[in-house]
Amino acid sequence: MTATPYRNYRFGIGVSLVLASLLAALGLIAVCTPNLGWGVVALITLALWIGVPLLVLLLLAWGRYMVRERGHVPGRVHALMFVPTVLALLIYPLGDSLRGDLDTATGDSRAAIAETHINLSGHALWLDTSPYASTYSGAGPDLPMQGDNPQRFVAFHRYPNAQSDADNAFPYDNARLKPGIDRYRYGAPSEGTASTLPLRRQSYPDTTALIRVWGTSGGPGIVHLYYHYADHVEVAPALARLAGATEYELERSRVEGLVQFKTHNYGAAPIVRLEINGATLDIGDDAIAPIPAPPAACTASNHTTGVALLNLDQPLQVRWQTSAAPQVWHRARVQVPAFRQPQPLDGQSTLQRVLLYALPDGTMAAERYVEVLAGDSRRGIKATGLPVNAAAHATCGSAYATYGEGAPAPLAD
Repeated sequence: MTATPYRNYRFGIGVSLVLASLLAALGLIAVCTPNLGWGVVALITLALWIGVPLLVLLLLAWGRYMVRERGHVPGRVHALMFVPTVLALLIYPLGDSLRGDLDTATGDSRAAIAETHINLSGHALWLDTSPYASTYSGAGPDLPMQGDNPQRFVAFHRYPNAQSDADNAFPYDNARLKPGIDRYRYGAPSEGTASTLPLRRQSYPDTTALIRVWGTSGGPGIVHLYYHYADHVEVAPALARLAGATEYELERSRVEGLVQFKTHNYGAAPIVRLEINGATLDIGDDAIAPIPAPPAACTASNHTTGVALLNLDQPLQVRWQTSAAPQVWHRARVQVPAFRQPQPLDGQSTLQRVLLYALPDGTMAAERYVEVLAGDSRRGIKATGLPVNAAAHATCGSAYATYGEGAPAPLAD
């Protein structure tokens, strides 16, 4: 092709190159700056206010060329108008994936560490947020943690920085809390508490079975749960709640032994800490609130309360704490019922699910259920049904009811 035809399309090609340059710059900034904080808002604003108008202008120019040339626009012109933009859009996902793979392969402590803090001390607390800590919105955590509202947790990701690398201040190594750390240091003097408190550590969950499925990366991550009491702090590493994409992958990975829990709390006080067979569950950014009355409360309470690697054929040893008495452990021995038809249905997921019913008398009941898939869609739900001892209190119904209107009919168990 001679140079003349390119001149006939130079406006559209020029817009394409400007748009691609903008997107490439934003992608590189995002990849190279893991702790952007509020900077992510600036990047999104630039993409919306500059990138979107440029994209509209590019599409208008392309449409004009197609009309003018009656559809006979050279293929190389199409490529010059759209390929640079597509390549620029790939910079962030590819760079983020490469950085994650590199962090995993090298055991680099620069990987973000998820922390959730639960204030059971009764006092306002200033958490230590150095090195850099960022919430999901990109802002710093809202401090101090109020002592009169223990059901509201503070969740953020902690990032190292150049200074913490130089003075070895980052408390994690290879995504785990460093050995020898036995005190929690608060960021500022906290009302009624010392500047440091003894730190008790629980063991990390065994993820060997998950590594066999995903390799050295992917799958459920680890969140460090910090429980702040009046005289000490406990840190309990737990498997993070499943993201939608991870749950989708699990449905098809055939991993055995991983159980996803939901909890309906029919007790009087919010549940702030939950353990099953000694494994702490990541119940999210808030306590498991009591269900006052349906139907609105049922929708609000329908959230996952953690995952664990368990054998459901053995009784579960469950213990929990509430905001009403945060130092008191409540205990229950729960037998999860088995399916009456033990043979799996065609398409039945190996990701087991259990709905726990916390009852007003301090006991617990459980219902087992599992999703049955047909390709990429849900064909139905197989469940053991509402437990007899929970029927009088379970105003939100059984596990099947948590799927809402339009859910596939329950399959015979």
